[in-house]
Amino acid sequence: MPIFEQTVHHILSIAEDDLAPASALASVVLQDASLTTRLLKLANSIAYNPSTTAISTVTRAVIVLGFDAVRDMCLTLTLVDTLLQGPAKARLERELAHAMHAATQARALAIVRGDKSPEEVFIATLLYRVGELAFWCFGNEHCERVEQLANQPGITMETAQERVLGFRLSQLSRRLVHEWRLTDLLKEAIDSPARQDPRIQTVMLGHQIARCAEEHGWRSEEMGRLERRAARLVDVSEADARTLLQDKAAVAFGMANDCGATASARLIPLPEEYRSLLDALPTEPDAEPPAGETPPPPAHPIPDSRLQLSILRELNSAIESARCDFNVIMELVLEGLYRGVGMDRVIFALMTPDRRGLKAKHALGMANETTIAAFQFARPAIGTNILFETLDRQRPRLVTLAERERDPHLVPEGLLAIMGIVPFMIAPIIISQKSIGLFLADRGLSQRPLDPESFEEFKHFVQQANLGLTLAQSRQRR
Repeated sequence: MPIFEQTVHHILSIAEDDLAPASALASVVLQDASLTTRLLKLANSIAYNPSTTAISTVTRAVIVLGFDAVRDMCLTLTLVDTLLQGPAKARLERELAHAMHAATQARALAIVRGDKSPEEVFIATLLYRVGELAFWCFGNEHCERVEQLANQPGITMETAQERVLGFRLSQLSRRLVHEWRLTDLLKEAIDSPARQDPRIQTVMLGHQIARCAEEHGWRSEEMGRLERRAARLVDVSEADARTLLQDKAAVAFGMANDCGATASARLIPLPEEYRSLLDALPTEPDAEPPAGETPPPPAHPIPDSRLQLSILRELNSAIESARCDFNVIMELVLEGLYRGVGMDRVIFALMTPDRRGLKAKHALGMANETTIAAFQFARPAIGTNILFETLDRQRPRLVTLAERERDPHLVPEGLLAIMGIVPFMIAPIIISQKSIGLFLADRGLSQRPLDPESFEEFKHFVQQANLGLTLAQSRQRR
């Protein structure tokens, strides 16, 4: 049951590493163009960004919203992607609506309670019924058999599951949580749901609130009891708890819609004062556009002058910050070149401490980490090549195919193996008039030309990086 893509497993592994830099998370997200676009939309939504601070880059999202929040968004978006492809569409939409509503409620309670990591509570709540989500997505003919049996008089859904499958889906959830090595809080919650631990109780209360809203409504006696429990848990008045829970139902609705799960958003029960939100949804959210009317998304980033300006503004803000960070500047330039200038591949490499070698540190658009790791070059004992010539002469170059034909030794064989025979742009990273590394970018995968305008934009981004890094170093010396 491949419910999560490789991207999410990578993100979770980075999240478990306390020493992993924020740039590592941004790099993983940026390798997936679709995830990047939808994450930035979600990052600018009221659910995650109530201050409405404009965020146009993944790097900026990690800085402004935090590592955990971006991880949370990636997990949610990938879960939505997976479930929208499942055959048991109606059941999946209900399960997804419940999961997103419950998780949003639990995170809100965790924030008010002063929890050490509200995002961990969100993830644990979102995936608490992962067995149900996985089954309805991949159970095929078993889904229909369980559904038919559960519709018979006197047979509960749990009984139907046991008769058809031989186990309950809650047992599948427990097994998957351990098999997939998901978060510790989720393991504890699914193993000991009745344990009197505030974090576990927050997870369980999120699900109870979502279920009660679905089955009894917001003005029911059952909901009143849950509101009193929530008030005691987070130490607020019952009226404040009621307002909080109803407000977060609207937030969950908006988040589901922003994630692309419009049909699930409709299934999140809204309090009376928020029903008008339904009017803003498309009338036919699941309708497919006519064939040929909507072009497929581009396989590689296309130049975007507005995005370039947005990223340059964010780059200037990072440079002007008193706590200017080297990795943040490099990641913003990488993202600007990749998404703004519209490159297929961008590599950021640093010289080794002895200045005799060059090694890639980050890259976007590369096939895999093995390819990135292969970008290691030693200074030639005799002569030079384009990499070290760029570092020594401190000049950017647009290397054309004609130049490569005139000088067969211009490009080292190792770089040829990584990039292929394609034109590329290269520019040195200079701090206080000293070369420390370089940026290299190309459009070889899409076979699009590297025009003079793109080269000027490429040089401008690298120049901004050089200015910022030099300024940051001068501040450190004061």
